[in-house]
Amino acid sequence: MAVTETRVKVAIISSWKGSGRVNWRDALGVIQHDRLILKYLRMGEVVGEDNFPFSTLSDLAVNVPDNYKLNPEKEHFGLKFYVPGRGDLTLILTIGDNLLIYDEKKFKEFVHTIFETLINGKAVRIQLARIKGGAINMDSKWQDGSLRIVSVKSAKKGRTERNIVVLDPDMRPIPIFSDVEDMDVEEVDMDGKKVQAWKIKHFYISETVTSYLYIPEKKTRLFILRYLLKYIPGYFEFIMKVSKEFPTLQAEFKEVMEKELKELESLDETEKQILMALYSGLNPLEIHQFLGLSEREIEEIYDRMIDKGLLKIVMIRKVVDLTREGRKIVNKLIEYGLVSM
Repeated sequence: MAVTETRVKVAIISSWKGSGRVNWRDALGVIQHDRLILKYLRMGEVVGEDNFPFSTLSDLAVNVPDNYKLNPEKEHFGLKFYVPGRGDLTLILTIGDNLLIYDEKKFKEFVHTIFETLINGKAVRIQLARIKGGAINMDSKWQDGSLRIVSVKSAKKGRTERNIVVLDPDMRPIPIFSDVEDMDVEEVDMDGKKVQAWKIKHFYISETVTSYLYIPEKKTRLFILRYLLKYIPGYFEFIMKVSKEFPTLQAEFKEVMEKELKELESLDETEKQILMALYSGLNPLEIHQFLGLSEREIEEIYDRMIDKGLLKIVMIRKVVDLTREGRKIVNKLIEYGLVSM
């Protein structure tokens, strides 16, 4: 029985063919509890079908190269399968331009449902609030649980968001991945045996605690990390620390960091100084004096940085402020040691 379905554009890249050519087809994507089905369409009629059991899924939400994308402006979702007799297959899903046929909102929900199907009900064990107030909480014991993606209210931010929770034996949700402050992997004792568990520092109820989560299935660990990366990108640095067992993720992180470094290195020294000065709260009308430049020179540089999306005009006389992208760049400059405060 179908869990959900939607109209998609689909391309399948085979490791056996070794070709960079992408052939896009219209299809009806159908999610069942154990598989993804693609019903290929021509003139609205089904002309073929492909079945992809989730048992053969090796990864999802993988990076899709721009040269493979049908329309870089639209969301693309990549899944990797190993299918006996067909080898490694990368399945790319997106939507076409015809809004009478394709629904962007339904496509996003379709992708989210794939995660729900893969994660919901998976067995885990949790040791909630093992550390409280910097001290070991002796009342904290390992307990069985299962994963579920639900709408949960953030205790810290006060807003409701979809996230992964652990359901305890009484089916009460523990928002283990809400308000995360740090994540790592640690070998711990679980009922007399040593296991590798995720050490998660998070805000719970009214205080910061550290809990341990043991996820026995490697694929489930990967699917959780992929979900968090996609829907809570702010956890990027935490996920890097717990993903060392997944070479594909590590390679993607390395690619992202190399790209960021390349972008940062494209800034000249004056642009970096301006970013840091604004970040530090210096009056934009006084920066030319701080850098020993004329007003005309500084305004020309401002124009260039506005074009790059790093600054925005907040008053007629080129009173500028950092954009969100500009602040992000400053944080990366500091992180990579390219500037100092």
